[in-house]
Amino acid sequence: MGTVIRKVNAGAPEDRGEPARTALPSGQSRFNWLTQDLDHRVIAIAAFVFTAIVMLMYRTLSQPEGGDPAIYDYIAQCIVRGLTPYRDVIDPKGPGQMYLSAIAMAMGNLVGLSDVISVRLLNIAMMGILSVVTFKTADAYLHNRLAASIAFLFLLLSGQFPLMTNTGGQPKLPMMIFGLLSLLMIARDRPVWAGAFSMLSCLCWQPGLMFTGTAVLIFSKYLTRWKDLRALKVLAGAVTPLAVTIAYFLWRGALMDMWSWTLEFTSSDFAREGVKPVREAWDHFWNILSFVFNNEMLLLAMAAAGIAVYAVRSLLLKREAGFLSSPDRYRDALVFPPIVYLAFCLVNFQNKPDLIPFFPFIGIFLGYFIAGLGKAVIPRMAELLKLNIARVGFVYSIVIVGLMVAVTVERAARYKLEGWSLAEQREEAAAIASYLGPNDTMYVHVAADLLVLTKRQNLNPYISFGQGADSFIAASRPNGFADVIDEMEAKAPKLVALSRLTGVKHRQELEQWVQEHYDKLEGLKHTKIYIRRR
Repeated sequence: MGTVIRKVNAGAPEDRGEPARTALPSGQSRFNWLTQDLDHRVIAIAAFVFTAIVMLMYRTLSQPEGGDPAIYDYIAQCIVRGLTPYRDVIDPKGPGQMYLSAIAMAMGNLVGLSDVISVRLLNIAMMGILSVVTFKTADAYLHNRLAASIAFLFLLLSGQFPLMTNTGGQPKLPMMIFGLLSLLMIARDRPVWAGAFSMLSCLCWQPGLMFTGTAVLIFSKYLTRWKDLRALKVLAGAVTPLAVTIAYFLWRGALMDMWSWTLEFTSSDFAREGVKPVREAWDHFWNILSFVFNNEMLLLAMAAAGIAVYAVRSLLLKREAGFLSSPDRYRDALVFPPIVYLAFCLVNFQNKPDLIPFFPFIGIFLGYFIAGLGKAVIPRMAELLKLNIARVGFVYSIVIVGLMVAVTVERAARYKLEGWSLAEQREEAAAIASYLGPNDTMYVHVAADLLVLTKRQNLNPYISFGQGADSFIAASRPNGFADVIDEMEAKAPKLVALSRLTGVKHRQELEQWVQEHYDKLEGLKHTKIYIRRR
């Protein structure tokens, strides 16, 4: 059989001195049905549209507001009002998600959309973009569109992932979009863009810095080559969005506040609060992992096998071509981020949303495993059954993709919204707001949905005292946390809402202050709302 020679787009291979790759014999080309024959732009568009449909099936526009996403929505509202994060409202994560949500809210206001719905629509769009970027990144590294299609479909297969990203702001979502774009730029040999996207990832959530480190390692040949300036171009690309961010917060007079909360706090009190013994940390991580992937543990095992095979194969290829001179050296970039992030999780892992950065990589290596299994099994099966290998490969691709689509749609169709809906939540927020006059204030701890839905500003910047934040704040006050309580009492907020006080070291002082001056409001689903005594 004749051999078809094709140059696979591995990211400007001519710039790398990379030879053209040899495709399958012509009689087998149909086995790679999704690899060569279907335009990648068609799959990318289909990925975006299918993702948007699935997100809507999970009732994205009706989900209640709450938890950390509500905090990010509240911060975005503050930005729209002209306030500045870290000074006027505090959260230790990077500002990227906050400003993306603020832009969505501002645009939504122009056409009469509520702040909440505007952010939900942004989330749907970002999930669609994540699916497209996951597909393109997998295609760039694996050169197999069946594997790349499996990669993005996995994001939607487990209902847990859409549910973790379909409410309010979620910094890990844009972090992964920019992080994968950085990996895509590495594969395409674009060091400046790889650095820029990696820093944008970091500016959404600090662990995104792992993409900057990955880009520097690859373009510097593991810190051995600097004369060609490629690694320095990565750093130049990374410095650009960082410099813009620093200049902006300097202009807003909040640069030191940003430094304090995103670097000093996260490396001191926050880090100490999150650290657990290795065994305890692993057990906590494994319990959450098992819960989230309860129905996909076999797929998770396949992905683990996929990354192991991918890593070993990359090492063998580099041993043949020379470790530093191998044209496939860029392929290592796909392995470093999930390994580094796993190490991070064993140091500081909170809850389910911290698994978000793993999903694209699990999908990519699951696709690598399944496509590789097909390449190994299908030719032998076709020969044994005396069937045309092209048709067997076509059926294999259709069955895998069709099964994943069917399971995804079936699970999404069966999903029912439990608990109260956003509409019911709005009704309660209106009832709570009725207790407040135009000049009345309220203090909310964590339950930021009350602030978002009533469009009220919190009494002070401290939306959460958890994870060591109360100790960090107290350390800067002459009389410690007592000064914070005195400041709150001086403003005498009419309503106080306290949620998620577990882990707040000064919890007793907060509760004592409330007991001395407030009565509990009854008849509400929010069980810890208090009104000031007359």
